[in-house]
Amino acid sequence: MEREPYFFLSYARRDDRGSAFVGRFYDDLVEELDRLGADCSGQQPFLDVERIGLGMDWESTLGSEIGHCRALVALCSPSYVNSLYCGKEWAAFESRLLNYREQTDIEVPALIPVLWVPLHHAMPSEISRYQYFEPAMGQEYLEQGLMGLLRSAPGGRAYRAVLELVAKRVRHVADLFRLPRAQDLDLRTVRSPFEGREPAGPGGRTTGHVRVFIAAGVTDPLPTGRQRREYYGPSPLDWTPYHPPVHPTVAYRAQRVIIDEGCTSSLEVVDGGLGEKLDEAMHHNQTSVLLVDAWAARESQYRAPLSDYDRQNHPVTGVLVPCHDTDEESGDEELWTDVQQVFRRNWMRRNDPYDPLFQVQVERHRFEDRLAQMVVVAQNRLMEKAVPRRLPAGLSAPPMPGLSVPFTPPSRTDDPTDPPGRTPLQKDQDDEH
Repeated sequence: MEREPYFFLSYARRDDRGSAFVGRFYDDLVEELDRLGADCSGQQPFLDVERIGLGMDWESTLGSEIGHCRALVALCSPSYVNSLYCGKEWAAFESRLLNYREQTDIEVPALIPVLWVPLHHAMPSEISRYQYFEPAMGQEYLEQGLMGLLRSAPGGRAYRAVLELVAKRVRHVADLFRLPRAQDLDLRTVRSPFEGREPAGPGGRTTGHVRVFIAAGVTDPLPTGRQRREYYGPSPLDWTPYHPPVHPTVAYRAQRVIIDEGCTSSLEVVDGGLGEKLDEAMHHNQTSVLLVDAWAARESQYRAPLSDYDRQNHPVTGVLVPCHDTDEESGDEELWTDVQQVFRRNWMRRNDPYDPLFQVQVERHRFEDRLAQMVVVAQNRLMEKAVPRRLPAGLSAPPMPGLSVPFTPPSRTDDPTDPPGRTPLQKDQDDEH
């Protein structure tokens, strides 16, 4: 049977960095649906961190899930309306609703906006045309948003009231309607309807491209001294550094953070040409991030290029070394002493709050925040050091129209009979008549 997720939870990663409130709401919503008698077991709802597995193409997976899900629950916030992929998810699902309405003349309320964080200004029309508030949800919901209610009183009456209403609407549309599927949906071709409509916060949005370089182990062979195979895959891009191993990969998580910061990204594996690639990126006004597996950094494959990076000056490149305190193997002091030897020069500025481009032993709940800060700081530094670009070769622009000699105002006569405001030219023309 083809997958039809009972609902798709669409949210901005910026709103869930280190807080786990999105995961808590997802679990509560599934539990409430079960209490209402909905059977989600056959068509598991979609939350990206749970349903995108090792080695999967995340863009293709998101497109497939959006193209087949029965309902979409959108956690609306300033970050949501500034997230490129949240907008794409919204637009792709909305197009399925419009197709169904054209075919049946039935309006299906399957796009369910939830006020997650109050917006600074009025709700964009693209969202407000869908009902996102009912009186039973209460004034606290409008003032604080659902994340505020969940933060202050996770089992409170106000939060439960909103949760129950959202669950009832999801069950209603998921059980009664079958929207036309969007086969082979490619989110790269979908345009966001409200991207950039709401200020995302202090400093606004950045633009640019971030090159992400991965230095990580693989399953065969494992890095020297490593025993746990579940953190790795056949490629360094499959690395999942946190315990218990959580999919999607760290590369996927990094790309989503970068997208939420308004930048594009590309993935590469660290090799002997790292230094030249970092210089090339800066020359093309691009920033870079190195995601480094502490275990793999000691291997000859990576040790030399990473040490070369450490000896050179790369002001718009950040380094992030993930770690989780429950990974007993990574608690070895000898491991981190070896990493220190690889990054001798930069080690002195590790985890400096005023210079956040070198972060080590970054735990899972801090990963998104630290990486986002790194991207913003690197982009800001790039603006100061950007390479100016020349205009393309070609004919020179024509000169601007203007006077060839300085303008000399006409002299006025001293005739006291001239009316106020009449110029000598006007007087001469009157004399001719």
